[in-house]
Amino acid sequence: MKASFTRLILAGVVPFLLLAAIASAQQQATIVKIIGSGAQVVLPDGRTVDAEAGLKVPETATIRSGAAEIYLEAVSGVIATIKRDSQVVVLTLTGNEPTLELKGGNLVSQIDRAKLAGRTYGVKTPRGVAAARGTVYTVNVEGTNYTVVTASGTVTISAPNVPAVTLAAGGIAVSTVNNGAAMSATALAQSNPEVMAAVNQAAAVAVAAVAVVAANPVNFGASTSATAAVELNTTVATVVNAVPTAVAQAAASASAAAPTQAAAVVTAAVQAAAASGNAQAVTQVAQTVTQAAAQGAAQSVAAQAAAGAGNAQAATQAAAAAAQQVAQQVAQAATQAVQQALPAAAAQVTQAAAQGAASGAASAATQVATGAGASATQAAAAVATAAAQGATTGTGGSSASAQAAAKGAAQAASQVASQAAPQQAAAIAQQTASAAAAGATTAVAQTQGQAAAQAAAQTVANGAATGAAQGATSGATAGGASNVNAGAIANSAASGAATGASQSSGTTVTPPSVSTGPTTSAPVPTTPITPIDPTINVSRSN
Repeated sequence: MKASFTRLILAGVVPFLLLAAIASAQQQATIVKIIGSGAQVVLPDGRTVDAEAGLKVPETATIRSGAAEIYLEAVSGVIATIKRDSQVVVLTLTGNEPTLELKGGNLVSQIDRAKLAGRTYGVKTPRGVAAARGTVYTVNVEGTNYTVVTASGTVTISAPNVPAVTLAAGGIAVSTVNNGAAMSATALAQSNPEVMAAVNQAAAVAVAAVAVVAANPVNFGASTSATAAVELNTTVATVVNAVPTAVAQAAASASAAAPTQAAAVVTAAVQAAAASGNAQAVTQVAQTVTQAAAQGAAQSVAAQAAAGAGNAQAATQAAAAAAQQVAQQVAQAATQAVQQALPAAAAQVTQAAAQGAASGAASAATQVATGAGASATQAAAAVATAAAQGATTGTGGSSASAQAAAKGAAQAASQVASQAAPQQAAAIAQQTASAAAAGATTAVAQTQGQAAAQAAAQTVANGAATGAAQGATSGATAGGASNVNAGAIANSAASGAATGASQSSGTTVTPPSVSTGPTTSAPVPTTPITPIDPTINVSRSN
């Protein structure tokens, strides 16, 4: 009898304990990926542990990102990216409204509506909750002020005693502007241009966070990364159409964080711009996005490759190889995108993409090589050859694209190198012009044949000489050189370009007449999005 009673009790208790264990497991978020170091988690019992991938974070725990960037799976269907210097409390994970509390900093939320299964995820701040069932949005908080940018879907912002505000894709709400009413970037830029920096950062943060998830199926799972890849197209298109001042920063930041997604970022941006049917607009976007994406991706790829090199020479070779690879991929992405979306603008966009990709890749890779101890002249020459060749190949090898690529590579590489060694500007201009002309002409020969290379050689030399002269003059001036001799630099660039084009094409090239006007392709900043601070009231959305 007693044994039967015990079995009866166990029959009731064991399932209860199993259900409790399952519920307990479900009440934990998971850190999926960390970029950087210094992040900590304060557990509910007060203990502090180092944050690491795979760590289970229970409800009421506090995450302090420090110098790291944390990708947290809050619940199934929600990836929350906690940016640097941010603090988040895992408030509740159960019920129909799982919620994180943003105490300070930046938080990007990516939501898969299908996996969220009808629940409404939210981000709570001292003023309220920002929630959604399927969207990508960024919340930045500083003091009692906030900025919210919706990259896709809709977000509703609510606060006590004030009407709710709903933001569609591209919508912006800034608590200090019009009482947090929904605004467009155009209207905000006209009325409060100083606030646009925070908006640009918020947009760039969103694109970069989505790109990282799309690029890492091993960490996030194939399904989540596939969803992120679709969202990447949407978020980039939103930035192009609704927050155009953030295009460069978003492309650079996303490509630096996830270099394998650089081509996807460029493709999405060019396609979005091409939808307008305006050739001039898509050309401008193409040059901006290729330069930014190439610089961001090359910065990461070259730095990683150079770090494993044993000496400065090996680091230069690694950086140059990275520049060629990135320039080719990015330029090709823009070329193919415009050919599919707006063929009438293909010629203009191809040239813009060649110059942008070569310029961005050359700028970043030259910085990496000189930072590794290579001489400025050697670094600029090696990188200019590679970037010009890669961008020319990526755009098909026409004479016009080769000229643009040679100009972009020579200008960026000589500018970076001459700023580092201003007294060597003339020598840098000569070597860089020669290298860029040789790289672009070689690419023409490889893609179009030697006869085409000979026909293009003079045109290519013109582009390389002009780019190198402008870049070296600008760089030497920025580097603090006194009495910069622009004429001598221009003559050196012309001589070098003629030599490089002649040797690579097998025909005689005349030193071109060179203009030393100001540079037109300044490097694009790729610094991480800076965080903001606490207290906002952002609310629910469907």
